[in-house]
Amino acid sequence: MQLGRILVVSCLLTGCTTTKAYRYADFSGVDARLDAAIEEADPKTKKHLTEAKKQLESAVANCRATSEAYEQVVKDKNEALKDVEYWKAKQRKALKEIWIWRGLLIAVGLFALRGPIMWVARKFVGIPF
Repeated sequence: MQLGRILVVSCLLTGCTTTKAYRYADFSGVDARLDAAIEEADPKTKKHLTEAKKQLESAVANCRATSEAYEQVVKDKNEALKDVEYWKAKQRKALKEIWIWRGLLIAVGLFALRGPIMWVARKFVGIPF
């Protein structure tokens, strides 16, 4: 009984937790470690570590540029989907109106025309006279 309560409470707590979404990747730890390693390294190793730090800075800049481009593409896609839904709804409304007017014209035509063939057609459609 006690174990069941613990499981239920743990499921409720873990199901409701959220994590903060970061906009960019965090490279501060790597940068700090490279700085510490550069201070303690010999001259030959410092050269390689400074080159690695430059490459890291370049990679971070590329990552941020790619992230910003991705966010812009997602924003554009969402706007396009919104426009698609708007125009789709307008098209459906217009088609509905067209079919209403067509139906009215067909009904008027069936009422207006008298004769044995139209009498059969009116009976088939369900018009009583």
